[in-house]
Amino acid sequence: MRVNGPHLLYACLHPVRALRYLRHRDRIPYHDIARFLPKKPVIVEAGAHDGTNTIEMADFWPGATIHAFEPVPFAAAAVSDRIRPYGGRVQCHAMGLGPYDGTIDMHVSGDGSSHACQSSSMLAPAEAHLREFPEIRFGLTRAVPVVKLDSWAELNGIDRIDFIWFDMQGYELQALEGARRLLPMTSAIQLEISNVSLYEGAPLYPEVKARMAAWGFRPAVEAFFRVSGNVLFVRSTA
Repeated sequence: MRVNGPHLLYACLHPVRALRYLRHRDRIPYHDIARFLPKKPVIVEAGAHDGTNTIEMADFWPGATIHAFEPVPFAAAAVSDRIRPYGGRVQCHAMGLGPYDGTIDMHVSGDGSSHACQSSSMLAPAEAHLREFPEIRFGLTRAVPVVKLDSWAELNGIDRIDFIWFDMQGYELQALEGARRLLPMTSAIQLEISNVSLYEGAPLYPEVKARMAAWGFRPAVEAFFRVSGNVLFVRSTA
C-alpha cells in the first residue's frame, strides 16, 4: 500500500479493513474458501500469471483437479513448467476465458515476461491505472485465443466446476458470461474487484455484486483496500 492522501483518508474511515490489509493484504485464506467446497474440488483459475496461486491451491487441495488459464505466452510457459511435478491433475491452458470463442487483443503490461505481465488485461488500461500505479507500463498488444468456459468444458467432458478463481484485471464478469451453463453447479467464485475505473469498461464492485446476486451468489469474504482487492462469492443458499 503506497502512503498517500486518499489511502490515509480511507484508512481513517475504515480502520478494521486497513488493519486487515496490512496483515493479509488482499489475500483470502484458503481455509475460508474450503468451507464451501468438497474435499476434492474441480477448480478453474483464470489469470494464472506465473502459477504461484495455482501451486498453492494444488498443495492445499491435494485431491483437486485444477485447470489454470493464462493467455500471455511467456506466463503460460512459466506456469506449465512449474506445475509439471503435479502431473495431469494440474493443467495449464494457454488461452483466455471470455463471452465468446475466438481471439481478443490482450493489453500486456511490462515487456510481456512472466514476472512483469501480471497487470495485463483484455481491457485497455484507463487513466486511473496510470495514476494509481505509475510504475506499471503498457506498450504491447497481442492477439490471444479466447474461449467460453462452457464450450471448453463441454469439449473436454467436464460437467462441473466447484470453484472459480478469476484474476482478470476487470474482465471477470465477461468471462462469467461464458460460463452460464456451469454457474448453477459452482459453489464458490473468487473475483478480483475494483472501486476505481482502472481499465476501460471494467465494472466497479457495486455492479459486480449486483450481477453476482442475479446469478445466485452473495459475498462471503471481502479483502480489499480502497482501490481494489478480492471478494469470495458463494451460493446464496450456502
